[in-house]
Amino acid sequence: MKYTERERELLNNWPTVTEQDLERMNDLFSHYLFFRRVNTLGLRTIDLRASCCGHRETRPELVRTETPEHRELLDHLRHKEAWTCPWCGRKVTMIDLNKAGKRKRLVQTELTLLLHADGEALYADALALQKNYADDAALTARPTAWCSSGYRFVKGEVMQADYQVTYRENEPYITYERDKLSRRKEVQEPFKFGSLCWYQHQSYRILNREALEEHPFFRYCGFFNRWEYRIGGGRGYKAYFSDFVSYLTAYSIYPRQMEMLSKAGYWQPILDLIFERKKNAAAMCWEEENPKKAFGLDKRELALFMGTQPPLEVLAVRNYVRRHWGKTWSLPFCMDFCNLWGCNLPPMEVLRFAKRYGLDLARMLRYFGGVFDEDHIEMVTYADLFEIYRDYLDAAWSLGYCLEHSKVLWPDQLFSAHDAAMEKLANKNKETQARNLKARRLKYEFEMDGLKIAFPVTTAAIKREGRVLDHCVGGYADRHMKGVTTILFLRRVDQPHTPYITLEMDGNRIRQIHGYHNDTLPGSQNPRVVHKTFLNTWLRWLEGGSKRNEDGTPKLPKRKKAVEHERQDRTA
Repeated sequence: MKYTERERELLNNWPTVTEQDLERMNDLFSHYLFFRRVNTLGLRTIDLRASCCGHRETRPELVRTETPEHRELLDHLRHKEAWTCPWCGRKVTMIDLNKAGKRKRLVQTELTLLLHADGEALYADALALQKNYADDAALTARPTAWCSSGYRFVKGEVMQADYQVTYRENEPYITYERDKLSRRKEVQEPFKFGSLCWYQHQSYRILNREALEEHPFFRYCGFFNRWEYRIGGGRGYKAYFSDFVSYLTAYSIYPRQMEMLSKAGYWQPILDLIFERKKNAAAMCWEEENPKKAFGLDKRELALFMGTQPPLEVLAVRNYVRRHWGKTWSLPFCMDFCNLWGCNLPPMEVLRFAKRYGLDLARMLRYFGGVFDEDHIEMVTYADLFEIYRDYLDAAWSLGYCLEHSKVLWPDQLFSAHDAAMEKLANKNKETQARNLKARRLKYEFEMDGLKIAFPVTTAAIKREGRVLDHCVGGYADRHMKGVTTILFLRRVDQPHTPYITLEMDGNRIRQIHGYHNDTLPGSQNPRVVHKTFLNTWLRWLEGGSKRNEDGTPKLPKRKKAVEHERQDRTA
């Protein structure tokens, strides 16, 4: 990958891991005190290896040289016993090397995000750490590290150097998030696992939190003291994180907006932005730093909105009504309007329906209220009334009713009008479907040389074809009847009711053609090859417009040789 001079300079001056960082990374792992008793020519010694502090020592096991401290150590040299390291004071587990074998069960991997502050920038290195204790040197060695990604956060820009994409130590894949966040995540969480087309991100620990908490800009992001204390957050007890990079990316691009929303405890827009990159443009403007302009509210309305924290669809409803009807609803009325339709019906769906038919919102609400108050439908909700009214109006439009007439638009008896309109529409659809089936049957049915193309007119015929020929055409029955696709039967003339070959058409083109068991059994022949002449003639007839003689039989297209002879006779 080619880098600019600025990118190359940033990569060369990237903060390095310090000795303090190595010690903190080592503390992420379980600590062990390895020991082995050795008898050399009668001289008994004890090899001691501490993974916590790296201490290495070989002590003679002589009674006359024992000290109380040495005696206490010898008393605790039992395999898998918990104790305290005598050199650094950390909690350790005693491991007898003579019993531990190759120590494969002690192998441990930790994923961590290491933070460093450098001027205005905050750097984060995603490191995969591992300790395996395979040999004597590895017993006290620091963990080995592999860098998955590197991040550089500054105000207005986030840079990611992804090493997991290239798997090259000095050639990362660099992406940026600048000025504003788009739908696509250019900067992603580290530690991807899974396939190339579908992957997830593993959780990780965070080291050097003081670099964030003492940074002059990022100290106000509120990740650990506000974000983690939201409903559903870790509340300070969380050890592994999976959203730190996404949160810090959003804060780098929209610092004042994130700080204001997090301090107010209004988490819905932040959650949508971080996890789904959904900016709720119908309700707010993330690019506007002034909260009153961002939400389109005055000071009093903003205080009410932040105090009640309703769903963002309340503002979406308010803005939609203002844009299309020129009216400004109050926030309490917008909240009541959203609550009116229950949980299963989005209020924006109601507004879009009213906009499509040019309905007056006030009259629609009064009409629903009048129908709702009738005694015989007291158990019906407003959402149910809307569904019934929408079905009625859609059916009336399909039947060609005059929707400008108030008696049609607002019927006195909604349920009776709904039932009558739906019954008429069903009869109309049946007639239309019958005409379409007849037209498609005349288009495709064909007979020649002892073979014929039959057009099925029922779903039962298609399902029977699938059962007899042992393939999946039965699942296409409903789509065939609706005209989405076309299923045809290739039959022998002398056996017109015996399933033989099935075709699926895409206009005048054969999409697929199969016989018994999809022609996969040994000895099965390809129908395209066996009936090539018949199929080619039939397709030419289709392309020519499916012409028929006066008696209804197909008017066969002339073959190429016959056409050439006819031309020669005319020229002669």
